[in-house]
Amino acid sequence: MKISPALKVGILTIISITILLFTILWIKGRSFSSAERIEVQFKDVNGMRPGSGVQMMGMRVGQVEEITPVVDGESSYVKMKFVITQPGIEIPKASTLSIQQSGLIGEQFLEITPPKLRTVYLPVIKQDLVVNGAPVEIRLDDKLYDVGHVKKSQIMTSKLVPVELSDLIKTPYTYKVDYVVNLPGLRLPHFMKGEIVTVEGEKKLRIQPLDNSALPYPQQTSPYTILEPLRIADFMDLQYQAAESLTEMSKMVNDLMNDKMIAEIRQSVTNFKDLTAQATTTLQKTEKLIDTSRNDIDTILWMMSDVANSFNKLATNVNGIIGDEKFKPTMYKTAESFSKLADALSPIIGSVDAQAFAEDLNAIMKNMNEISTSVNKMTKDEKLKTKITTSIDNLNTTMYEVTTTLETINGEKGDKEGLKQIMKDASVTVSNLKKFSEKLNKRFLLFRLLF
Repeated sequence: MKISPALKVGILTIISITILLFTILWIKGRSFSSAERIEVQFKDVNGMRPGSGVQMMGMRVGQVEEITPVVDGESSYVKMKFVITQPGIEIPKASTLSIQQSGLIGEQFLEITPPKLRTVYLPVIKQDLVVNGAPVEIRLDDKLYDVGHVKKSQIMTSKLVPVELSDLIKTPYTYKVDYVVNLPGLRLPHFMKGEIVTVEGEKKLRIQPLDNSALPYPQQTSPYTILEPLRIADFMDLQYQAAESLTEMSKMVNDLMNDKMIAEIRQSVTNFKDLTAQATTTLQKTEKLIDTSRNDIDTILWMMSDVANSFNKLATNVNGIIGDEKFKPTMYKTAESFSKLADALSPIIGSVDAQAFAEDLNAIMKNMNEISTSVNKMTKDEKLKTKITTSIDNLNTTMYEVTTTLETINGEKGDKEGLKQIMKDASVTVSNLKKFSEKLNKRFLLFRLLF
């Protein structure tokens, strides 16, 4: 069958019109897909035009069909309508929509980013591990909202926790909980802290920022999170503001670090060096003082030991005089003070000033305690410290024994002349020991006042 020239012209005309129609629709960004058209609003589309691609995770899945400006004063916006042409592709709720650019001067496209998997670390403190699918809640505008769900939870060692969160995890092990936020428009800080709570019998993961700041509830009607593009001019303006802030900070630092301040800092460093040198000299002098005083300390310890022996001799003589077993319990009672010792000495030794004797003993003990404190602070010689402490303890014990013994004798009749001579000798020794201890104590006191 022969085709007439008129039919050929008609077929060619139809094909040409079809090609022209497809070309016009392609240029205008129209698609013949039967998929649902999605409409979103941007404050600024940064020069994007109909026909631009729509990508998800780097793969082209659709195209932009229509861009319409809506001018309404401060509430003006740009309405963008796009379609997903790739079969089987669905945009998850709360996905982020942003205008991106391939390269520095490449074409622009609409990027769809599904909600990212976020992670929070919890210390293991006697609490059950939250189950997968459990709700995630956060406080927004002083009210708790469910904003997502738990995807995965596991126990791991705390050594793998990021450095920024290490201060929050004090236990050897930690819960690593992965979750997804599906509230459109909600943008969270990179690091969050959380806890497992039970609300009406249901376990939930409650999260909050590290600084406990309150986040606002997102005022957005779109089911997606719209991320406005940053123009080059806006970027340069931010850089300019940052440079101004840096210049202002440099000026403030320069004002603070003037010549006077630098001179004071240098003087402080010099003073610190001098102080360090003086401290070193002081330590050397301290060691020298202790070394030169070691013989004097040994002498006073020997004299204290001699006084203790004299009192022990007195107690032995008294034990021989008493002889009666019914006085034994009284002999072992402990005196409460040096004043009691002076009262007990008065009836026995009329020629010896018992009160002065007790005061001398008290002064000796005070001087020895101060000398012991000074030596403890200025030396690490544990042997010398132990020697001084032991001597003081022995003298205290002897005082208690003598006081108890004298209380018993004062109630008895007998010859006490032998005891009087012993007490006179002890009184002279104690008086000399007091003078020597005061002299040595003044030496340590003068050294402490000087340094």
